[in-house]
Amino acid sequence: MNSNDTYQGHPEAPVNPDVGGTREDFSGGGTAVMEDETSSLIRDLEKDVANTSNLDLLLDVNLKVSVELGRAGLKFREVLNLAPGSVVELDRQTSEPVDILVNGSLLATGEVVVVDDHFAVRITKLLNRVERLKKVL
Repeated sequence: MNSNDTYQGHPEAPVNPDVGGTREDFSGGGTAVMEDETSSLIRDLEKDVANTSNLDLLLDVNLKVSVELGRAGLKFREVLNLAPGSVVELDRQTSEPVDILVNGSLLATGEVVVVDDHFAVRITKLLNRVERLKKVL
């Protein structure tokens, strides 16, 4: 893992040097850093989004992030016959990227990695900020 990798929500997550600050700046003690980051985000979005006046009200709303390894279609009979040790084959190969969904909308793809015995995802492709905003709202 290099210094540019960030795994949000993980207590040992390295800080993204492009944003600046320390981990503590993002966990309650860094109000000034968060305000600068918010202002920068809104300025960037104002170029492409018509009305950003209330956007700052949404920036601290928790969103559900899920990672999809693949899908499988099973008949009802097959679901009822599942047991410990059953294997359900998914529609993706191990070399294919996983989907990263936010509130059910596909925003990125990535690869599964392990950080301190926890699964994590390294983002490899990501929609731009405006596209992400439109998908989530």
